[in-house]
Amino acid sequence: MTVISAERRGSFLGVLERHWKSRGYQLVATSPNGLAANFETRDGFQLEVLIGPNGQAHLSVTTPCVEKSEVAQPTSKPNGPDYSRQTLPEPNVRSAFWSSTTPLPS
Repeated sequence: MTVISAERRGSFLGVLERHWKSRGYQLVATSPNGLAANFETRDGFQLEVLIGPNGQAHLSVTTPCVEKSEVAQPTSKPNGPDYSRQTLPEPNVRSAFWSSTTPLPS
């Protein structure tokens, strides 16, 4: 829900890319506009990060093929709003660092 300003989006993706590469994840593809990237782990998980038009980061993981199994419903309440049954709102959390419109030095 944190607003990542246009001036800081590249830095955010760079931090995430360096972290994932340090874990041995391989960069598979990036979008032409530089606001999305896909990685793959050694064991076949697919990771995706994309920055929405209003600066909200979206992270998703796709698992490799597995056998179907029963999964129990969570027993604890979310540690924040539960958006599982509604449309996600626009990002609304301001960070002194990630929401700043001051470009970072190279």
